[in-house]
Amino acid sequence: MKFTTSTDGDMEILLSVVGKHLGAIGAEGMIDLYTDEPIEDPEPQQAFLEMRQEVQSQHAGKRDYLIGVPLDFASQTDLRRFTLLGHRTIGCEAYVGRKLVFSTVENERIVFLDLPQTDVEALESQARQAGAEGLTRLT
Repeated sequence: MKFTTSTDGDMEILLSVVGKHLGAIGAEGMIDLYTDEPIEDPEPQQAFLEMRQEVQSQHAGKRDYLIGVPLDFASQTDLRRFTLLGHRTIGCEAYVGRKLVFSTVENERIVFLDLPQTDVEALESQARQAGAEGLTRLT
């Protein structure tokens, strides 16, 4: 099921709810630390720059370590980064085993969830209750 929001703030609310659920079900995540457009909001911009710097300082060599950077949904730091950056980068995904359960559509405020219908409905409800007024389910 796909969702979009009318604002980045609403998407951050949705991703916060989704990220907590992904952590609870043991999902493994990854994010690509590239964007097509500059991130202009100060907090997400800072999180993006810090994460890129951390990855680059840990790895030297020819491989592109900014693609497929692991996200640990049990970590408060990574959960916050997922919330701020998941929809702003060129790619973000989460898997349970080999099954893709979450992905973004490149640099758009559209996310895809492949979870049980009851879980999706509960996450949608939680996001709306948390203030994501511009949340829309796409068909």
